[in-house]
Amino acid sequence: MICLRCGCCCIHLDVAIPNPDAIRPDGTLDKAHRMPVIFKRAGEPCPHLTFADGIAVCRIHEMECYRGSPCELFEQLGPQDDVCVLNAYFRCMRLSEDEN
Repeated sequence: MICLRCGCCCIHLDVAIPNPDAIRPDGTLDKAHRMPVIFKRAGEPCPHLTFADGIAVCRIHEMECYRGSPCELFEQLGPQDDVCVLNAYFRCMRLSEDEN
């Protein structure tokens, strides 16, 4: 999937993420931490998410703790070289909610 860097999945999905308090300075995850992984609720921005010039940026994307995380493993149905469809999906959901 080709990410459009909109940040929608980082805001609108329930997902398990590396706990910011459990990330070591070298970028690895302290698995001995009492909660190395936390759950981010739908509608709450991920604490690792920032925006630069309207583009979503994950602060841990290049760190070791990101490897194997649900975010890294996320896939959509369809060809690998298709653009992500979540942005359009969430826009449609917002429009239908606004109509009700």
